[in-house]
Amino acid sequence: QVYARGAMTLHALRKAVGDRAFFLILRAWATGHRDGHGTTAQFERLAERVSGKNLDSLFHTWLYAPGKPNRP
Repeated sequence: QVYARGAMTLHALRKAVGDRAFFLILRAWATGHRDGHGTTAQFERLAERVSGKNLDSLFHTWLYAPGKPNRP
C-alpha cells in the first residue's frame, strides 16, 4: 500500500488557502529550510502565518486524527 496521506494533506491545504497562499507557503518553507530540516509544527505555524487562517482543524483532521479522512 502506498502512503499518500502527506500528499493528500498538502492538497487539502491548497484547497483551504488557495493557490497564491499555498505556493507562497511552499516557497517560504523551501527557502527557510534549504540547508536543514523543520518540524511539522513549524510548517503548520508557517502555513497559518502566510495564509492568515486558523488551520488547526485541517491539520488535526489530516495529520493527527486516526483513519484516512475523506478527500477535500
